[in-house]
Amino acid sequence: MTMASANFLGVLSLLCWSMNVALTRVIGEAHPLGMPGLSFLTAGIILIGLDAVKKRPLPWNSDAGPAFWLLGGGAFVLYLVLYAIGLSFSDSREVVLPLGLVNYCWPSLMLVMMPFFFTVRVRWPVLAAGMILCIVGVGCSLLWGMSLRQVAAVAASTWQPFLMMAGSAVLWAFYSNVARKWGNTASGTGWFMLTAGLAFLAMWLVAGGPLGLSAAMLAPLALHALVVNAAAYLFWDCGVRWGDMGLMGVLANFLPVGSVLFGLWYFGNNSTTGLWLGGILVTLGAVLCRKGIHLPGTE
Repeated sequence: MTMASANFLGVLSLLCWSMNVALTRVIGEAHPLGMPGLSFLTAGIILIGLDAVKKRPLPWNSDAGPAFWLLGGGAFVLYLVLYAIGLSFSDSREVVLPLGLVNYCWPSLMLVMMPFFFTVRVRWPVLAAGMILCIVGVGCSLLWGMSLRQVAAVAASTWQPFLMMAGSAVLWAFYSNVARKWGNTASGTGWFMLTAGLAFLAMWLVAGGPLGLSAAMLAPLALHALVVNAAAYLFWDCGVRWGDMGLMGVLANFLPVGSVLFGLWYFGNNSTTGLWLGGILVTLGAVLCRKGIHLPGTE
């Protein structure tokens, strides 16, 4: 695959991911475990089927080492678990978009982690300033205009989803670097997605309750499985492994704004000054992080 093709697929993945926060919340409202599990399982089967059509080797015959399958695969699956549960169990749809901004700190975190995987030139003060901007942006998106008493109430009721989303951001940034360094030509996305789907369905069977699948859920479930999961993760995997990783980091900066725009439209919510300010600050923080690092061959 050429770098230009990989870059194009990376851009498509980011467009698909703009729908991720809203759609994950919607299907999670039907059932926070069963519906995401059904989506991940469907996407995993599709991706593994595509690998079979392309005659790609099975995991145990691939050229990727154990680090990719164990470290990368573990990070991928745990990322999906924390991400979907964090959005599904949040108090309301109003909290979902700020939660999404927490997850969209991963482009900055991906760049911060790069010196531990690759030989790079780093300006740590610039990277630190970028991460501080991201943190301030997340705070603005949720707490703008609140009194100290309201801030304390929000912190008490939403700290668990926010902690899950912060963990998902760290895990996805880690996976992106692992895939770049040790993935070689292996395609693990389908297998990781399938594993996550089976894990979610196992949790659903233990927790019990109706799956929540209905006619109204078919469209968001199909979009979540086919576009947000199957297409987006496959395209991103190509982008970070064979494309310009620096460019992917730059373009991913605009995910917070895209996610906010789609979420506001899909949910029919009114925008707030804090939400837009938070999205802009998270984006600027990612841009600043990009300025603080240089990976040979990407600039």
